[in-house]
Amino acid sequence: MKKITIFVSALVFFFTAAVNAHGPVRAKQILSITIKAPADQVWEVIKNFDDMSWHPDIKSVEGDGTNKKGAVRVLTLAGGGKITEELKAYKEDKKSYKYKITDMSTAKTIQHSGQSEDVPVLPVNNYQATITVKDKGDEAEVTWVATYYRAYLNNNPPPEMDEDAADEAVKTVLTNGLVSLAKKFDPSVSESDVKVKIKR
Repeated sequence: MKKITIFVSALVFFFTAAVNAHGPVRAKQILSITIKAPADQVWEVIKNFDDMSWHPDIKSVEGDGTNKKGAVRVLTLAGGGKITEELKAYKEDKKSYKYKITDMSTAKTIQHSGQSEDVPVLPVNNYQATITVKDKGDEAEVTWVATYYRAYLNNNPPPEMDEDAADEAVKTVLTNGLVSLAKKFDPSVSESDVKVKIKR
């Protein structure tokens, strides 16, 4: 009986260690909001890749003024730091565009496992997103889909760069943007109007 107990305890230990030491898993967040305005009017606000004046977390944007694949924009964040993004696809007829983060500034440097680690301003890696506006009669449905890994790609990530940090940061950015956009047409909108799904 004692041997069985020791064996089971060992299994539990190794299982727990494996869970805590797993590598990064790609996450997908799908956020959407219904706006009381025609889709064309909502799309008009967000359709230019180098214009994010509708997003409260973005202080300014530098871009080349085009919506062509390969266009680059540099976001200066309201809280400090910069994010560089590349336009991967643009579909005017679908009221949709896809982009990818190609570079980010460092928010801070921490010590983890005896090494210095730079924490990016958005604690994610290999981030891509698509934003789409769909016509729902007199209303518009805006959907923002983001896929990403946590910022720390090795095992045993620090709290600043683990899955929870990545999920919360992405959710905050997307939610703030959708609520701000919706408020341009309906001031009564709040975070509770945003539908959120997270998949792994």
